[in-house]
Amino acid sequence: EVAKELGIPYYETSVFNQFGIKDIFDNAIRAALISRRHLQFWKSHLRKAPFLPPKAPPPLIKIPECPAKNRDGPRQLLESPLCADVMFVIQEHVHLFAHRIYLSTSSSKFFDLFQMDFSDESQCLVVTERHGRDQLMRTLSLDTEEDVTVLPNLSPCSLRASKSDGTLKMMSFSGMHRRTKLSLASWSKAFHSIHKENVINPVTGMPALMTVVKMDHSIHHGPFNAVLRFLYTGELDEKEKDLMKVAQIAEILEVFDLRMMVENIMNNEGFMNQEITKAFHVRKANRIKECLTKNNFTDVVFTLDDGTINAHKPLLISSCDWMAALFGGSFMESANDE
Repeated sequence: EVAKELGIPYYETSVFNQFGIKDIFDNAIRAALISRRHLQFWKSHLRKAPFLPPKAPPPLIKIPECPAKNRDGPRQLLESPLCADVMFVIQEHVHLFAHRIYLSTSSSKFFDLFQMDFSDESQCLVVTERHGRDQLMRTLSLDTEEDVTVLPNLSPCSLRASKSDGTLKMMSFSGMHRRTKLSLASWSKAFHSIHKENVINPVTGMPALMTVVKMDHSIHHGPFNAVLRFLYTGELDEKEKDLMKVAQIAEILEVFDLRMMVENIMNNEGFMNQEITKAFHVRKANRIKECLTKNNFTDVVFTLDDGTINAHKPLLISSCDWMAALFGGSFMESANDE
C-alpha cells in the first residue's frame, strides 16, 4: 500500500531462504539506469522494466515435541513436593510429602480418606475398638446413628462403602487437645491416625496447613515410597527392592493394579505392565475431570473478568513450567489461594 502511494515498485525477498536476492539487486540497478538514459550501459540486458518476483513459498514450521521434563512432571513433583498438602509420618520419624489430588485420583482408598470431614474446632478424639484380623481389611463406615446421637454438633465422617459391622466411639475431651485426631486403626491396617496441622513445606520453607497421616508401624519407608511413585506415575521399577512388601501395601490400600504389576514382574512378565500403566492413566484422567467438575481437592481459584475457575496447583505445576515458576517463585501469587 505504501509503494502504491509513492508510485514505486515493490519487491519481496528472503535472505534466510535465499529467495529473490539476485532479482532485487538487478531491479535496483535497472531502476537506476533507466533514470539515467544518457548512459549507454542501460541498453544491455538490464534495460527491461522492473518486475515483481513471484511470492516466496511459505516457510516450513516445525512444532517441537513436548519436553521430556514435562512427561516426568509427576515424578519430579513427588521428589520436590511443591504445594504439598499431605504429610505421611512413617516409623515415627520419617516424613513423606504428597498431594491429595494425585493420591485421590489414583486410589479409592485415599479418596475416601481425604473425604473424611473433621473440624479443627471440634476438639475431639476418635477412639476405636480393635476387632479381629479379618476385619482390618474391610471398610468401616464412620457415619453411624450412635455417633450422631452422642455428639450431634460434630460433622459425621462418611465413606463411600460400608462393609464392616464394627463401631467407632467418639469421645469429647477438654481444651487440652488443640486439634482433631481420627484414629484409623479399625478402618485400615495401613493407617494409624489423621489430623490437620500447620507444617513447614520442605521446598519453600513456609508453613502451610496439611493433612497429617500417621502410618502403621508395619509400613516401611522404601516400599511405601514405591507405592507413592506408582500413584503419581503409574509405573513400577522392575529392579525395585522388597517387591513383596510393595505388594502387601498395595493389597492393604486396595491398589490392585500395583499388586498385579508385582505379580507380572515375579512371573517374568513385566512387559504386560505397559498396558496396566496405559489403563491407569486413562482412569486417572477421568477421575481428574470428575474432581474438577465437583471442585474436589481444589486449592486455587483463578478470578477472571467473566467468572472464576477452580483448579489444582500440583496438576498445574507438573504440566506447565510457567505455572511451576508462578507458584514456586517469590511472587505474590505463590502464597495466595486466589
